[in-house]
Amino acid sequence: MHPAIKTFLYGLSVFVIYAIFVLILRHVINHISTNYEYFGLFSKKDILLGLALSILLTFSHERKKKLK
Repeated sequence: MHPAIKTFLYGLSVFVIYAIFVLILRHVINHISTNYEYFGLFSKKDILLGLALSILLTFSHERKKKLK
C-alpha cells in the first residue's frame, strides 16, 4: 500500500475514534444540545477539534516512524 494512503487512513481512524468517543461521552452524561450542525450529532467545534487532534497525532506518528 502506498505510504500516503497509510498516513491518510491513520489520520482518518484517529478522527473516527475521536468521534465515537465524543458520542459515547454525550450519551453517558445525557448532554443534549440544539446547536449540532452536522448530522444532528456534532457541532462545528467538535469537528474542528477532531481534525486538529487527528492532524497532530498523525504528524507525531510519522515523525516517530522516521526516527526508527
